[in-house]
Amino acid sequence: MEEFSIDPSYYVQPDADGDFRNGAIFHIQRNAHGGSTSTPVGRYFTTRPWIGAEGYHPHSRVDCIVRDHQLAPDERWLAQRLTEELLSRSIIAEPFWLSWHRARELGGEAHGEVFDLD
Repeated sequence: MEEFSIDPSYYVQPDADGDFRNGAIFHIQRNAHGGSTSTPVGRYFTTRPWIGAEGYHPHSRVDCIVRDHQLAPDERWLAQRLTEELLSRSIIAEPFWLSWHRARELGGEAHGEVFDLD
């Protein structure tokens, strides 16, 4: 599976392994000629943390990080739509903790040969 829709305006692409344990969330804008423009609006990660403290059952965790961007929707809404689709596709299972975040990239730099612009 290469990608799947979580709403008519948003879709998910998996990580490099293609198993959807983590991936990127995109807003898609379609035009009348059949083309489209996709803008990354978030990322998500699913993990199964080690639970050593009393009072917790073994569970998974889903973190949805939404970019501070004009095309990004409400964090809670996007996280809930994402997990509905992940559940329906048996990518995750209950019990899990869902967490949503809003983030802004503050900077970045390449280490090694990242870009191939030649």
